[in-house]
Amino acid sequence: MVNRPVPDVLAMLVCDQIITDRLTGKQSLIGMFSKVHAVAFPATHPQLCVFVALTDGHGRTELTIRIVDANDARPPIVEGKGAVDFQNPRAIANLTLQFHGLTFPAPGEYRVQLWSHGQLLREARLELRPVQPRPQQPEPPPTSAE
Repeated sequence: MVNRPVPDVLAMLVCDQIITDRLTGKQSLIGMFSKVHAVAFPATHPQLCVFVALTDGHGRTELTIRIVDANDARPPIVEGKGAVDFQNPRAIANLTLQFHGLTFPAPGEYRVQLWSHGQLLREARLELRPVQPRPQQPEPPPTSAE
């Protein structure tokens, strides 16, 4: 492997959904977040997307997104791989990965990590918080028709 400089990370965002317009290629990030609330643990989060924008890259660049607990005490929650191609170092390349059904074993701080060729490029915090379930609201009595 040729020793190349790693790209510069312009943005790394976590959100619920990423929509790509088929005509323009523009991407819309829906529901950005850094905290997940759960009633009980282990907690399963239905969908999590990661958007990354990079520049200063050279050719094809392999990337890995990994979600780990803050202390690296457990194996990664998930690991996804992707690649971007830079036509030139001034180009901006985007990577999007979507994860389904992630199970977080305990509340606390987790990290969304971006790696390239064994080097950590960026981390984002993801906090898992316990919440009390909302009490059930009593249903109103049925109305009578007159």
